[in-house]
Amino acid sequence: MTYTPKVKLPRLLIPVTAMLALALVAGGIFGVISGNTSNAIASESDTSPSPTSSPAAKPAVKSAPKPAVKPASSTTTQPSSTTFTPNPTTFTPSPAPKPKKPKAATRERKARNVPEMPMDKGTGRRIVYDKSLMTVWVMNKNNEVVYRFPIVGRWDRPVMGDYKIFSKSEHSGNPNSKVTFEHMTRFAYGNDGKTAIGFHSIPKYYDGRMMHSVKQLGLPIASGGCVRMAAEDAEKLYEWSKIGDLVVVLPSP
Repeated sequence: MTYTPKVKLPRLLIPVTAMLALALVAGGIFGVISGNTSNAIASESDTSPSPTSSPAAKPAVKSAPKPAVKPASSTTTQPSSTTFTPNPTTFTPSPAPKPKKPKAATRERKARNVPEMPMDKGTGRRIVYDKSLMTVWVMNKNNEVVYRFPIVGRWDRPVMGDYKIFSKSEHSGNPNSKVTFEHMTRFAYGNDGKTAIGFHSIPKYYDGRMMHSVKQLGLPIASGGCVRMAAEDAEKLYEWSKIGDLVVVLPSP
């Protein structure tokens, strides 16, 4: 028989030892309970059905930042100092075509290539009567054409030369031929030295018929020496002319 000596602990150590034993026992029990609880929660989360989840929203795409617009520079651009050297090749214009030579009128055909200006050598205010071209020009003091009219006359009278307007009548006529005419502007006399020759409208017989048509103006078909014109042309010359104005008669062809 062995002898086991009894160890007597101090009285203060007995309560401390008891408290430590109780703490260890309590800790073990709490660990078991905590483990079981965690497993239960995990198991419940695994077995419980998951609620219907909405589709995941697409992440917002951030747009790239726009580059800042730089304000326009107020600095003016200096012009280039490069000088332009023109091509030394000079342009030579082609010569203007020569005007065609006028062709005199005949009793069946009017004059051709009638020029814009009369073919006399005079200048200033005047009336030019070209018997070859059966045309009358009215010129102002600046030697500019005021009017140009085709007329009916005859080649042999009045003869070429310079004349002066000496008389004007708004209404006139010839009893021998039984005709009347308007806007008579007299500047010469016939072969007898008494019968006046002048510019006037196409004569009309007493019954109203015209001596010839307006379409025949430009032909040398007159029986007398007067210069016949369209009614409106005779009026224009009558209104423009003055007593003493120069009348230049150019030669026949």
